[in-house]
Amino acid sequence: MKKMIQNYKSLIEEISNEVKEGFLTEKDQIQVLRDEKPLMQDYCPILDWYYDAFVMQQEMETPLEEMYLEEEFTKEEWQEMHQDLEQYKKQYEAEKEKLITISVKDALTEMKQMQKLFK
Repeated sequence: MKKMIQNYKSLIEEISNEVKEGFLTEKDQIQVLRDEKPLMQDYCPILDWYYDAFVMQQEMETPLEEMYLEEEFTKEEWQEMHQDLEQYKKQYEAEKEKLITISVKDALTEMKQMQKLFK
């Protein structure tokens, strides 16, 4: 339970920051990955999230060179960014079939309610 609450705190903060920065609105749809094992009765906690399928498809197809200027990074940073992006793509592809679409507002509300329930 404690791990879920800590994960929810982090996810709430991350998604809330995306809203504050204007990348998401509460009405937008996101994709969530839920634990396959119910925590209680039939509740499967949210483990992670991604942007909607359309945005993720664009991210998967956009080369790093079109997102950032290589000159702004050291060679090592650039290589690490390439590795991170490839890892992110592989992770998304592996989880894609398990993702559920939900509104930002519903995801935040659910996680905040579960946090209160288990505090």
